[in-house]
Amino acid sequence: MTLDRKAVAARLARLDPAQRAALAAKMASARTGPPLRARSGPRERFPLGMDQERLWILDQLDPGSITYTLGFGLRFHGEFDLAAFTEAAHAVVRRHELLRCGVETEDGTPYLRVHPDRTADITFADLADGPSAEREDRRAAFIERQVQRPFDLSADPVLRLGIADLGGGDYQVVETMPHSFTDQWSYVRLNRELLEHYRAIKENTTPHVPDLPVQFGDFAQWQREYFAGPRGAEHRTFWREYLADVPGRLPLPYDGTPNSSDHAGRQYNFILDQDVAAAFLAKAREARTTSATAMVAAYVALLHEETGERDIVVGVPSVTRGQAVTEDLVGFLLTNVPIRVRLPRNPTPDQVLAATIEASTAVAEHREVPFSEIVEAAAPDRTSTRYPLLQTMLVQLTLDDTVFFTVPGADIYANAVPEGISSMDLTVAWWQVGEVVYGRIEYRTAVFRDATIERMAGRLLQLVARFVDAPGTPLRVRRVRGGDAPQSVFAPAVHTSSSAPGDLGKVAEVWRAVLGLPRADAGDVFFEVGGTSLLAVRLAHQLRAAGFTVTLKDVFTHPTLGQLAEALLSRTGTVPAARTPEPVGPLGPEQELLFEAGLEKVELWAHSYVLDATEPLEAERLRAAVDAVLAAHPTLSTIFTTTGTARTAHPGNRYRWRLEEPDAAPHEVAAAQRAELDAATGLQFAVSLIPDGPGRLVLSASHLVIDGLSWGVVISDLARAYRGLPLEAERTGYLEYAAALRRIDPAPQAAYWRAQLAAVRPLSWTSGRPNLHGSEVHFEVTVPCGTRRRSLEAESVTAVARALRPYSPDVVLSVMGLGREPLPALPDFDPGRAVGYYSSAYPLHVPLTGGGPLDDLAAVDEALRAVPDGGKPFALLLCSADAELRAEFAALALPRVVVNYVGTLTDPGEGSAGLFAVSGEIAAQGNELTESQVDVDVAVGIRGDQVVMRWLYSPDTVPEHAVREAAAQAARDLDALLRPAPAETVPGRLGVTEQGMDELFARLGQTRGGSK
Repeated sequence: MTLDRKAVAARLARLDPAQRAALAAKMASARTGPPLRARSGPRERFPLGMDQERLWILDQLDPGSITYTLGFGLRFHGEFDLAAFTEAAHAVVRRHELLRCGVETEDGTPYLRVHPDRTADITFADLADGPSAEREDRRAAFIERQVQRPFDLSADPVLRLGIADLGGGDYQVVETMPHSFTDQWSYVRLNRELLEHYRAIKENTTPHVPDLPVQFGDFAQWQREYFAGPRGAEHRTFWREYLADVPGRLPLPYDGTPNSSDHAGRQYNFILDQDVAAAFLAKAREARTTSATAMVAAYVALLHEETGERDIVVGVPSVTRGQAVTEDLVGFLLTNVPIRVRLPRNPTPDQVLAATIEASTAVAEHREVPFSEIVEAAAPDRTSTRYPLLQTMLVQLTLDDTVFFTVPGADIYANAVPEGISSMDLTVAWWQVGEVVYGRIEYRTAVFRDATIERMAGRLLQLVARFVDAPGTPLRVRRVRGGDAPQSVFAPAVHTSSSAPGDLGKVAEVWRAVLGLPRADAGDVFFEVGGTSLLAVRLAHQLRAAGFTVTLKDVFTHPTLGQLAEALLSRTGTVPAARTPEPVGPLGPEQELLFEAGLEKVELWAHSYVLDATEPLEAERLRAAVDAVLAAHPTLSTIFTTTGTARTAHPGNRYRWRLEEPDAAPHEVAAAQRAELDAATGLQFAVSLIPDGPGRLVLSASHLVIDGLSWGVVISDLARAYRGLPLEAERTGYLEYAAALRRIDPAPQAAYWRAQLAAVRPLSWTSGRPNLHGSEVHFEVTVPCGTRRRSLEAESVTAVARALRPYSPDVVLSVMGLGREPLPALPDFDPGRAVGYYSSAYPLHVPLTGGGPLDDLAAVDEALRAVPDGGKPFALLLCSADAELRAEFAALALPRVVVNYVGTLTDPGEGSAGLFAVSGEIAAQGNELTESQVDVDVAVGIRGDQVVMRWLYSPDTVPEHAVREAAAQAARDLDALLRPAPAETVPGRLGVTEQGMDELFARLGQTRGGSK
């Protein structure tokens, strides 16, 4: 008989909470195996719990960090007896052997050793002095100092208690522990015991604390034996099937790369409207589910709106206390359960709730499986910077009897202790105390801006209300799910050679021994040939024993045998370090395309700035500063050599310097500079000083060696060098970047770029006459943007594309990108210091939906996010070393309209620390009889509180009225996209400060205390 899991889940979903709890208890007794009893034999050491071991491994990846430190706070109002509190803390440590343990290793395998005399680490700070108005500031600073102290898991006491006397009978207690030794539920138990011991000591009575028939070590040993048996295999089979083909990563609305290893975090607090909270909890009861499952559903609805995805995985913590004797233990008795919710198209809140109940019910029998077992079963790709399987979690706690305590002489309430970290990309936490429901979003500041989180928090509260007042109305999706993006060609290459194991020497020998393999190839991926996280620890340990300099992170960042061996052998000198690149190299693709653009004189495709000095300039000192700039950025003097049809680039050392007459006209000076620019000799950069008053500078440079972002770097460095400050030379210059870039094969992306170009058609507005550079004119239109400063690239592309619909059934634009993509071969490349011609255009078939501007914006935003490698490989295809591929793309029609979003239109002189102010800017001149490759060039930037759209075109090619009509329509659409939508009421309070939350905890504590 075949088990129909969906049918069973559907039947279980119809049970009410009491029936489900009874069934869960019955299943628990069947699945938890033999009873948990105290272990026999020596008790001085025992294995780590399986989830505890997972967190220990994460700690080894980043030793000394506080990413996995967990804090809790208690605030005393009244008397505080430090001696009694210290005695109470030591009594709790004596009762729980885990609190006296440290982690040690044997042959790379960790275990816990009990230290009989280890006690709690207690510190006291007298912060009573100072104005009472600054009490909260002193408290916040004290909390920050406490939570920022890392733990050495092998040597430090694992329970730390910091007490601050804030004055006036106000005391803050900060409890911190390694997360691998505790969880939120354990903190509740620990504090009950701690304060009960404190009460008993103060009253000289016996404390009323529960018996502990087993200790954490008994649980850890029992857990390993259970999951090594047949039931463990059944659990792993379930998770393997449940998570089959699970999406690799949710496209959350990141503001930065999620691959960052920075886990600095922040918390955004909110309080749900009390009437909405009551109605939502009643809705959960009507749906015969728990408040926790209903909260997951509301969060899934938010994730669907933000990502457009319908297969969504959210992590939910689940206690592993199925054995009754574990109820009062302190320790990490927690696992993360992936809840996989599959939604229908255009789901309503009711449908999301039903799907979430079904997903939660499906895993009911498998909620105590250690997360490491789930990961091994699902076998996801693993890196040292990403949490496996999960990006986001939802935590829900009911704290009715755990927020307020009374002891002799004092009232105590629990309060928050922000750790300043976020182990997950996003974690949403909800707490319920009586009729009050509040929460927070904990987020990584490296990948999310505060404004993004504020928006998401507000929408989450609105969605909670929608589940009550509009349960049948489809959700609104901010982001349209696009097709799968092509694979990056800039990603680190994976070795696929089948080198003999002997070629890899000692590394391969240790690799085989740890994995128990008879042979190994260079392309073997550790986690695909039997490796686990614990075996990764053992591999690092054995490699260190063999004399290599290695960390656990190396095994994750170099996942194949070949990569790992190369990295380790290079550190020992066995493999020579990478040699300095030859001083002759290929052109960057943008440089090559500029040479092939048919310009009469390519050097005249140049740009000039006129700078007014704010203090008198000394000519010789200025010239020395220019020398320093050229030394830091040698690209500015690149020599281009042509041999037949081949071109190469060489480092040079020339530039043009002139001390002009005081009455020289800047435009004439710039024209003279440009006339002397010569790619063949390396004269690509010119500086002239006009000694008029404090002095005026005219700077000119060929576009072959500079782009818009580079100008800011050059002017800033010129000011620094003039003031005598040292300049940091580029570690990786443009020549090295171009050489590494040209070694990359863009062919894997050819199909993607063909698809983008397939819809290119001539726009119906063209007259058929050539668009000559000499006939181009421009005009500007502006749109208010208020105080918005985030990138408006998607809005700009959407507005221009919608304006072109009357002239083409399909709109394909040429989008300008920064082109400063990091390359694996150049780890020292710093895009913020780079000077050169990096900016690169790529085609985008704009996915207009036929709906309104907001519908199109969602689709365009997704399309832009899906552009691989910043669009840079498209230029590589046009310059491909594969003659057939190059000829194919050269023959394809390119878009005739360019959109160049340049961001905030800042004065490049702003980086000069007040030495220069830009008084003039001179665009490219000359090449008037050369035909432009586009009809219209639209540059979009932000100036003050306005978005400026500059439309450049030739009226000989495109009628003026057509361009102006398109510009007006684009401005209207852009205005509609930037205009704030009518504010939807948020049912609750957003952005509650930590002090505001503390005041809430105090009120809740008094209310709950008064009701007892």
